[in-house]
Amino acid sequence: MAINFDIKDPKNQRILASFLVPVVICYAFFHFIIKPRLDELNTKKAEVVQLKKKVNDIKKKLEQPEALNEEKAILEDKYKELEKLLPSKEDVAVLLDQFAMIENDSKVYMVGFEATETVDDGSKLYRANKYRLTIESGFHQFARFMSNIMSLPRILSFSDLNISLNTELDESMEIQEGLENQPRTLKIECTLTTYVFKDLNDGDS
Repeated sequence: MAINFDIKDPKNQRILASFLVPVVICYAFFHFIIKPRLDELNTKKAEVVQLKKKVNDIKKKLEQPEALNEEKAILEDKYKELEKLLPSKEDVAVLLDQFAMIENDSKVYMVGFEATETVDDGSKLYRANKYRLTIESGFHQFARFMSNIMSLPRILSFSDLNISLNTELDESMEIQEGLENQPRTLKIECTLTTYVFKDLNDGDS
């Protein structure tokens, strides 16, 4: 059965208006009154979360001064231990003796050792002495050499590493019987840096 609804009928218009007007009022009330308040509330909630996090971080720092002091003491102790590894002066003869022993143990050929520069940063308590090393060896032998160098009881660092095939290799340098574990197929050039404490009482500092 079809429903005959005449929109032009005043009675039907009143019925339709009585339904639509509350809907429009509710929509307008939500869109212009409630929704802006909800958006503002969400923004405030996000701000509160951020403020709570900042407050909690501050509370943790204030509640743990002893932990911070202990951490500071540990770092100071570590720094003092590192200081012990920095000599008061560079003894090149001792350094070369150590390198000679490591050279024999690592089965490499150290064919070049040259002091290149001393770097003195006025803001630091140490000088950096740089040496250019040239080594002929196999890859594994050089890796052992570096490991042994870094195991020395002092602070050292490698930089500017350049590895290439040893084009200067000739028949007299070829692997011979009994020296199979001591190849020299690679030519390795690198910079070794050692660190020495500055004398704060001398005229250079």
